[in-house]
Amino acid sequence: MEKSEILNSLHWVRTCLVALGSLSLVACASSEVDPYEGFNRKMASFNNGVDIVVIKPAAQVYKAVAPAPVETSISNFFSNLGEPWTAINQLLQGRVKMAGSDTGRFLVNSTLGVAGFFDVAASMGLPRHQEDFGQTLGVWGLPQGPYIVLPMLGPSSGRGLVSQYVGNFGGGRIAQPIRFVNNVPVRNSMFFTFLVSMRARLLDLPQLPPEADQYTLFRDFYLMNLEQQVQQ
Repeated sequence: MEKSEILNSLHWVRTCLVALGSLSLVACASSEVDPYEGFNRKMASFNNGVDIVVIKPAAQVYKAVAPAPVETSISNFFSNLGEPWTAINQLLQGRVKMAGSDTGRFLVNSTLGVAGFFDVAASMGLPRHQEDFGQTLGVWGLPQGPYIVLPMLGPSSGRGLVSQYVGNFGGGRIAQPIRFVNNVPVRNSMFFTFLVSMRARLLDLPQLPPEADQYTLFRDFYLMNLEQQVQQ
């Protein structure tokens, strides 16, 4: 297949995906940033309860037991698993050089970095990036859509829902390589370790004062961060 035919095929795929994503967002399009605030606040409260009872205590134990180098290595391992998905999205966004850099990171850290536990690539001038399909859709011009909080999964947007569908079902095992593990208990343990590792990194962040509207502050920060990621 000639280069022009490959580029035309990629353009056709991109156009179809944007069209499908746009259709999925029509039903929930709104001039408001948070049209489902009542539902979202309830889900945020539920998620916060799960965090207080399960996730945060587990993260505190993890941080207390695991030495700092072990924490860093585990974080590096899970970050490395996401490098191929990042590289694919860089490519879909037309950032060929960045895609090559992220592919190189994955290859270097998966070999010299011992399955990604050590970030050897950073010392070789290959910095870490993080891209998902939601950012790709944003680069392609798909609107962000309304803010929505999902049970257990946390905050998202209309565009984020399309991204999660593609990541969990369309791109499935590429976006979530842990799904390659066929042993269910081992796979679930890896997912939980990943979640606890992420939560442990947030333990040292300053806490908002109790009188602050934490829901509104977090929502506005989340949506602003989404747009900044697209503009990078």
